[in-house]
Amino acid sequence: MKDLPSDFRPDPELGAALRSALEPKDDHAAFVARVMARYDQALDRATIPTLDVLASWFRPGIAAAAAALIAGFLIGRAVLTPAPASFDAALAPLEGPGLAALVTAQDPPDASVVFTSLVEQR
Repeated sequence: MKDLPSDFRPDPELGAALRSALEPKDDHAAFVARVMARYDQALDRATIPTLDVLASWFRPGIAAAAAALIAGFLIGRAVLTPAPASFDAALAPLEGPGLAALVTAQDPPDASVVFTSLVEQR
């Protein structure tokens, strides 16, 4: 790291340049009055009541809460639904001939019966 000079005294040239740039050219009192008037206007615009801020958050908050509720319901439903023990168990209907019987039987049942029983499960 370079050694920086440790002279922290004000720079007279820079100070003079800043004073000449920032000093009003006309009446000093008029300049101060204009600055203070603008300051008061800026404060009036910057002050917003707390209830107005909270009211502006209401609709996005309701939308976020609804989205979280739907996502939680879907995730909970996916987690709580038991997985079938095997592929055959997933395809087996509760009653009647199953999909395995459609493929392996000597005299297979009508396919519409098997597919109807699969649809009726859900």
